[in-house]
Amino acid sequence: MKRKMTILNFDNAYKHQHFYRKMPYDWIDFTTLSGADGYCDEEAVTIIRERLKKAEKTDVHYIDSGNYHYVTYLYLEQIHVPFMLVLFDHHTDLQPSMFAELLSCGSWVKRVLDENVYIQKVILIGAKEELIRQIPKEYQEKVISFSESSMDMEQSVELFSESGLLYPVYISIDKDVLDESEVKTNWDQGSLTVRQLKKIYEHICEKHKILGVDICGEIREFEQVSQSELAFEKNSEANEEILEMIEQESQYLFE
Repeated sequence: MKRKMTILNFDNAYKHQHFYRKMPYDWIDFTTLSGADGYCDEEAVTIIRERLKKAEKTDVHYIDSGNYHYVTYLYLEQIHVPFMLVLFDHHTDLQPSMFAELLSCGSWVKRVLDENVYIQKVILIGAKEELIRQIPKEYQEKVISFSESSMDMEQSVELFSESGLLYPVYISIDKDVLDESEVKTNWDQGSLTVRQLKKIYEHICEKHKILGVDICGEIREFEQVSQSELAFEKNSEANEEILEMIEQESQYLFE
């Protein structure tokens, strides 16, 4: 039986995709929400948090473009056991916010480490080396990074998964970690392939229980990119492959 998933609609990207149409899903619409694009003000945070709390609990969440990746912070608030965050992302999302009081797509991991009492480690996979070097010293002990330039990222993650840190994990995937031949996002992209993503995911699942998975990294309906419909189609295909990957390893998800 297919697992039910949640789809958060901020910018209508998923209306141009098909990967979810034969699956059970909840659709939560935020298209009329202001103060949420990239930076999320307190009123918008409150609205999103309350909508997520009232929604049916699911293991898999599609959360639109990377501009809304901070929603992961709100999903992590719902975890009440010690855990690790495994983050596939071409960026660290550990930058101080330009507006200290606002949750943002570039600072949400920092907020998690500052505020979430259950977080044990952040495992960052596929980020740019220069951004990893910019991680503030006070966070370096809690962040384990495998950069996109790692000689054998897949083997390195496999070795990590055997290291004895056996906390359950929440996995967040920003598709900007993937090569442009695989998907099209609205941020600069890395060089990981979907095949590599699957292999790393399998390694993690062999050693850890999975508390949940979210996926972002769409292009938005109003963004003009070359061959937009082809880009939507490629993203839909990648989302479908990722969903199949999760289904294949679903025995590792907590019930």
